[in-house]
Amino acid sequence: MNFGRRSFFISALLLSALAASLVQSDTLKALDLFAHQQEKLTPSLVADTTAIVAGKPFTVGLRLRMEPGWHIYWDYPGDSGGAPSIEWQLPEGFKAGPIEWPVPQSRMDDDLLSYIYETEVVLPVQITPPAQLPAGEVTLKAHVKWLVCEKLCMPGQGDVELKMATDGDAAPANADLFAQWRAQLPKTSAPPFRVDWNVSKPDQFSVRVDGAPAGAKLEFFPLPPRDARPGHPAIGEPAADGSRTITVPISDGGAPNLPWSGVLAITNPDGTREGWMLARPEGGDRTGGSATPARNASRSDSGGGPGSNGDQPGSATNLPSSPGSLALKLFVAFLGGLIMNVMPCVLPVIALKIFGFVNQAGEAPGRVFRLGLAFNAGVFAFFLCLAAAVARLKTAFNFGYQFQNPYILAGLIALVFVFGLSLIGVFELALTSGAASKLSELSGREGYGGAFLHGMFTTLLGTSCTAPFLGTSLGFAVTQSTPVIFLLFIAIAAGMSLPYLLLTAKPGWMRFLPKPGVWMERMKQIMGFAMLAVAVWLFGILGLRGPQVIAGMSWFLLSLGLASWLFGLMHGPFFTRLAVILLPIGAYWFFLDGKLATPFVTPGGAIQNAPGGIAWEPFSDERLAAALAKGEPVFVDFTAAWCVNCHVYEAAVIETEPVRAKFREKKIVALKADWTNTDEPVVTRALKSFGRVGVPLYILYRPGEAAPVVHDALTKDLLLSELDRIKDGAVAGNRP
Repeated sequence: MNFGRRSFFISALLLSALAASLVQSDTLKALDLFAHQQEKLTPSLVADTTAIVAGKPFTVGLRLRMEPGWHIYWDYPGDSGGAPSIEWQLPEGFKAGPIEWPVPQSRMDDDLLSYIYETEVVLPVQITPPAQLPAGEVTLKAHVKWLVCEKLCMPGQGDVELKMATDGDAAPANADLFAQWRAQLPKTSAPPFRVDWNVSKPDQFSVRVDGAPAGAKLEFFPLPPRDARPGHPAIGEPAADGSRTITVPISDGGAPNLPWSGVLAITNPDGTREGWMLARPEGGDRTGGSATPARNASRSDSGGGPGSNGDQPGSATNLPSSPGSLALKLFVAFLGGLIMNVMPCVLPVIALKIFGFVNQAGEAPGRVFRLGLAFNAGVFAFFLCLAAAVARLKTAFNFGYQFQNPYILAGLIALVFVFGLSLIGVFELALTSGAASKLSELSGREGYGGAFLHGMFTTLLGTSCTAPFLGTSLGFAVTQSTPVIFLLFIAIAAGMSLPYLLLTAKPGWMRFLPKPGVWMERMKQIMGFAMLAVAVWLFGILGLRGPQVIAGMSWFLLSLGLASWLFGLMHGPFFTRLAVILLPIGAYWFFLDGKLATPFVTPGGAIQNAPGGIAWEPFSDERLAAALAKGEPVFVDFTAAWCVNCHVYEAAVIETEPVRAKFREKKIVALKADWTNTDEPVVTRALKSFGRVGVPLYILYRPGEAAPVVHDALTKDLLLSELDRIKDGAVAGNRP
C-alpha cells in the first residue's frame, strides 16, 4: 500500500470519528454524566459543640466542598440550577430547623444569572435535642441532594452522619469554621439605613436604599413568592441625595403587592461584605414602606418544585460538557482542522507556500519560521472572527430550538444536503475569478503582513473543500456556550496550522508530505457521504411531523439536488442559470409551503408501551390529581421526540429492568408528558410550574411528602434510590 493510499485510509478513519462526534455529542454528554456525577462534591456534617446538652439547641453545619471551578446554588438559584436540600434522620425527640443560607455570589453565564457558592460552603442548621438524652452517644444522619455545576451540571446525593456524645462537658468545636460562615449569614435585624419598597407594578418591583455607605457596592438577591419569577436586578446610579434604586423585572407570575423578599448585600470600600434579610412589610402601602426583618428560612428543602429553576435552553445543565467530554470535542475539532489540509484545494498549496517562505527568507531558518508564525496568526484570526460570528448568532436561538422549529430544521437539512452533494462532486463552491485574483494579490505580498493575510485567506480561497466542513461546525457550535465556541474554533485553527508550523520549523520534512492523487478526491467524497448521513438523521426528526411533510421535503430535496447538478453546469446558457435559482424556490412553494407547520404526530394519542416495559399513560392534570388523591406514587417524564438527552435517559436509565421492576413493586403511576409540540398547553403549564422551559424533566410524587422530588438528569442508582424511599404501605391504585 503506497503512502498516499495509507493517508487516505487514516483520514477516512479520522473523518468517521468526527462525524460520530458531531451527531452524538448530546449522547456523549449524557453518558459522561453517568460516570462522573459523584466526583465533584464532598458533603459532611460538622457541629459547633463537642457534646450535646439535653434541651439546649446547638448548630450542625452541612459542609459542601467542591472541586476548583465547580459551584452549587443558593436558596433561590436564579435563572438556572437547584438549591441543595437536607432530609434529616434524627434520633427520637430531636428537631431540625431550616437551613440558614450565607450571602451568595452572582454568576453570569451568557444571559443566565445564577446565585452560587464556589469551592466550599457551610449551611448551618439549628438542632434542638429533647429534655431527656440516652447515655453514651447519638448519631445524627441526613440524606443530602445537590446539583453541582461547572459547564455541565451533575445531580448528586449522599448520606452523611455525625456521632456526638451525650455525656461529658460541652465545649465549643470548629469555632473558626462557624465564625467564618456565621459572619456571612444575612442579618435579620433592620439595616442601619432606610429601605423603601415599591411593588405597585405587576411587571417589576423596586427597592430604594437611602443612607448606605458612600462608594459601597450594592447587590440584591431576590426571594420570589410562589409562582413568581424575577428577572435580573438592576442597580441604578446614585441620585442627588445619595440614594440608589434597585429595580427587579418580573418575567412570570407578576402581580401588584406580592410579598417579595430578598437579601441586600453591601461590599464596603475596605472590602468587607455584609448582608441583610429584607421583606416588604405586611399591610404596607402601594408605594412602599420601610424594611422589616425576614426569616432566613429554607425555601427548597424538598430539593425542587415550583420556584426552583432548572434546565433551560442554553443553561448550565444543557451546555456543553464535563472536562472529559469537552476534551474529546476539542480533540475531534483539532483532527477536523488537520483533515482540512488534505483536501484537494489545500494540500497542494502547503508545499508551494513553504517554498515561498524559503525564497523570501533567503533560506534563513529563523526568518522562515517567523513567516510561518505570521501565516498561522492569520489562520487563527480567520477562525476567531468566525467564532465571534457564531457566538453572536447563538444569542438568537434557544438550545434545541433548531429541532423544534420546522423551518430552521428544514433549512439545516437543505444546507447539509447541498454541502454533501458538493463534496461528492455534483458541483463545487468557489470564489469568483475576480475575487480570488484580488485576494491572491493581497496575500501574495512579501513580508510578515503578506504571510498573515495569506493565512487569513487560505481557508477562504479553498472554499470548495472547507465550506461544507465549516457549515457543519457552525451548526454544531451554535448549541454551545460562548467560551466553548471559541475553544472549538481555536482547536480547528490549531489543527489546520500544525503542518505549516512544523514545516516552517523543518522545511526538509516536506518530503514526508503525501503526494496529491486520486485518494484526495475519494477522501472528499467520503466526507460528502458523512454529510448526507447527518442530513438523513435530521430528516428523521422533521419526519415526525407526518407523511405530508416527509413527501414534501423529499420532493424539495430532489429539486434541490437537480438545481445543484445544474449549478455544476454553470457554463451553460442563461436559462440553465435561471433554473438553478427558480427550481428550489418553486419546489418550496409547491411542495412545502403551508405543510412544515404541521404539528408532530406523536403527542396526545395512545402511547405505545414496549412489552414488559413501564405502563405509561398520557399526562394530564386530571390523571395526576386523581392518582395523588388516592395516595398513589406518581412519576412524570417530561420528554420530546426531538430531545436527544431524553432518549438517552429513557434507554439507559428508565426503561432498564431494575427500574421497571421497582415501578411494578411500588405500583407507581407512570405519566409521560410529551412536549414534542411545544405549544401543548397542559405540558407547557406544568413545566412552568416547576420553573422550567425545557426538557428533560423528571418529577416523583411520593405519598406522605408535601413536595415532589425534581430532577433534570438521572442515573440508574439515583432513580432507584429515589424510588426506594417510597414508604411501604402507600395506597396502590388499580395498576396492573
